[in-house]
Amino acid sequence: MFKLKYQSSRLFNALTVIILSGLCVLLNSLTRIDFHKLELPKNKPEYSATNFQANLYTPKGILVYQVSAESGTQFPNSNRIMMTDLILQAFNESTTQIAQQLTSKDGWLDNQSLLGFLGESVVITFFESVSAQNINVYTKNVNINGKTKFADSSAPIRAVQGKSVLTGIGFSVDYDKKLLVIESNVKVVYDK
Repeated sequence: MFKLKYQSSRLFNALTVIILSGLCVLLNSLTRIDFHKLELPKNKPEYSATNFQANLYTPKGILVYQVSAESGTQFPNSNRIMMTDLILQAFNESTTQIAQQLTSKDGWLDNQSLLGFLGESVVITFFESVSAQNINVYTKNVNINGKTKFADSSAPIRAVQGKSVLTGIGFSVDYDKKLLVIESNVKVVYDK
């Protein structure tokens, strides 16, 4: 009788170990995380950075655009980088000098299509060879197309060159032609 109790106890322990091992293997396969298939929440940033700078070069290594911002975030499955206190500078490829600078309190840039949007407190500066001839444009809600080098807005605009001031509503800028077109309600105060 003593021998039978001892053998049944060993059998019970062996079955218990087999069952627990099987449950552990099953639990492991059910709770395994595949990081390649992990989907992030769509309403929370995938990337976040502070005080960053990004540069875009031509195939010859010439700096064309430089973007810097106080902070930026990018959400899952999106090419848009949302930024605050951003500065976008465009450089002349032949002279490597800064040609234009755009600043804004907020905005976004799409790193695939090179489209962008500048929200509040936008200042566009066109740099000339003589700094007194620089043109500063003050506006908001500006759409940018980096491929066609074109920007536009339907918001009020104020352009200042020296003491001359031009105001209006809505504008478009062709950076290649260095052409600024004011859409409506144009008023000019010209001072030599």
